[in-house]
Amino acid sequence: MSETPRKLKVAVTGGSGKVGRETIKALRAAGHRVANFDIKPSPDGVRTVIADFADFGQALGALSGVDTIGGGFDAVVHLAGIPAPGLAPDHQIFQNNTVSTYNVFSACQRLGIKRIVWASSETLLGLPFAAPPPFAPLDETITRPEWSYALTKELGETMAETFVRWTPGLSITSLRFSNVFSLDDYANVPAIQARPDARRMNLWGYVDARDCGEACRLAVEAALPGHEALIIAAADSVVDVPSTELMARFFPEVPVRGSLPGFQSLLSTQKAERLIGYKPRHSWRDQAA
Repeated sequence: MSETPRKLKVAVTGGSGKVGRETIKALRAAGHRVANFDIKPSPDGVRTVIADFADFGQALGALSGVDTIGGGFDAVVHLAGIPAPGLAPDHQIFQNNTVSTYNVFSACQRLGIKRIVWASSETLLGLPFAAPPPFAPLDETITRPEWSYALTKELGETMAETFVRWTPGLSITSLRFSNVFSLDDYANVPAIQARPDARRMNLWGYVDARDCGEACRLAVEAALPGHEALIIAAADSVVDVPSTELMARFFPEVPVRGSLPGFQSLLSTQKAERLIGYKPRHSWRDQAA
């Protein structure tokens, strides 16, 4: 991929959502031009083009350019979709998320858009861990969907592998976001502290929405060759229990790779740091201070 231009024109699908709003802020702060596409207006007052990316005609039409915005785009950050399991019936989540991801990849291929970043998920790692994880901290070598929602993400990553094989020069980065916290979500932390057992289902992972926005910006600018999947999580766990104690208490049979100082996350972001320079900057501990 050629050197990143000083400014890119970026389409963000689902830009009215939790991660989308922070992504738009991060891209604009870096000097990029951003257009928000969503099925609902942004609560931040960001101008929104209403479009449903589960419909291929709308996806292709939106990404080919809108008169009031101007011509085509240099990059797409695809965040549109049902954002978590249990928010709709399983078949509806599967249909919406799988089809919308295909529509974005296919529209970009047809329009010559070579930079794609999209929202994959930590659920691919084996949540809710009815079977223990094979090791900890977990990394991107693990792909074990246990829910229909996670299956949509596995299929999305499989499609990414195929589209980059079909399309020379195409870059697709799959960001496996952990449980995303906005500022309002930190009000739930005391209840989480009271029941650490309830969070074993995702290895006590989380990530601040602002770090997600920065990860999207970094991935757009890096435009990694081919397809890469990256875990995006906070540096620490979401409970005030040392990570070695969590593993000993809840997963005593699971091998720990390396040391686990303090409250270190059990979701490794080393690959994201190495490939795009991702370093999480926000913690629930800062909010509680």
